[in-house]
Amino acid sequence: MLLQLVRGLSTVPHILALPSHPSLANEISQRLGYKISHIPNGSFSNAETKVAVPIQHKEKPVIIQSPHKDINTHLMELLLTVQACKQLSSTPVTAVIPCFPYARSDKSESRNLPIGAKLICKLLEAAGADEVITVELHSSQTEGFFNIPVSNIQTTQLLADYIISTNSEDKTVLVAPDAGAMKKVTAISELTELPFALIHKERASDGTISRMTLVGDVRGRNAVIVDDMADTCGTVIKAADLLVNNGACGVEAVMTHGILSGAALERINNSSSISSFTVTNTLPQCVDQCSKLRVLDVSKLIGSEIRNRCYDSSLVET
Repeated sequence: MLLQLVRGLSTVPHILALPSHPSLANEISQRLGYKISHIPNGSFSNAETKVAVPIQHKEKPVIIQSPHKDINTHLMELLLTVQACKQLSSTPVTAVIPCFPYARSDKSESRNLPIGAKLICKLLEAAGADEVITVELHSSQTEGFFNIPVSNIQTTQLLADYIISTNSEDKTVLVAPDAGAMKKVTAISELTELPFALIHKERASDGTISRMTLVGDVRGRNAVIVDDMADTCGTVIKAADLLVNNGACGVEAVMTHGILSGAALERINNSSSISSFTVTNTLPQCVDQCSKLRVLDVSKLIGSEIRNRCYDSSLVET
C-alpha cells in the first residue's frame, strides 16, 4: 500500500489531445483540471505520419483520439503516440478512444473477410497501451479481443434522462430500428418505464433491405428511435417513414455515436418524418449544417473514468 501511495503522489496525469477531437479533450481537461497538450497533424514528405510527444518521465499519459473521416491517419497518430509515450514515461499509458474505429467489424461474415476490431485491439497492445477507455462498443465481444483492461462506458442513463426530459411519458414509445438495438432499448425502457416497439428488417440476397415490419403499437405516440450509432442514416429515415405511416404523431432519433457520413445530414434535413436527431459528442458534430441535430455531452462520463484510472482515485480505493 505504501508503494502504491508513493507511486500515486509521484505521477501527474497529462492529457495528450490528438487532432481528431480537440474540443472534447478540452472539455475533459477542464473538468478534471489536468494538464493538456495538443498534438498537431504532422507528416513527412512521403506522407508518413509524424508525431512529437511532450511527455515527462513521471507524467501519466492520457491520450485522447476519436478517429473519424480520415480514420486510418488518426489511427496511426494514436498508435505512434502510444508507442512514444511508452518509451518516454515510466507510468501506464491510457488510450481514450470515445468512438472505437472498425467497431462494426467485430466478426467474420465469411472466411475471406478480416475482423478489423480485433486487429485494432492487437495494434494498440503492440504499441504499448496499458489500458483503454472507450464509449459503447458496437459489440461487447470486442472487449474480449483485448488482453489489457478496457473500460466500456455506457450512455444508457444519459440517453434515458434526455428522453424523459424532452418527452411526455404517457405519449412516448421507444423504437429499436433492428434486433441489434433491442438490448439498448430495453435497458432504457427499464429506466424510463416507457413502452417499446421493434422494427424487423428483411434483407435481399445482395444485403439491401427488402422489407421493414413494425412489431408493436406507435399510434398516437411520439416514437423515439434508439441505437448505438448513426452512419449514413438511410435505414433510420426509412424507419421513421414506417413509423409515421403506422400512426406515430412524431418521430425523433437518439443515438450514441453520430458518425453521420456521406449524405447523412442532407437526409436528416430533407426528412419530413424526423423532427430531431440527437447524438453525443463522442465524435465532432456539424450542428451548423443541420438544424435538427442535437448534441449531448459525454465529457463528464469519460472524465470520471479517467479519474478512476489515474492516481488520485486509486489512492482512495487502496
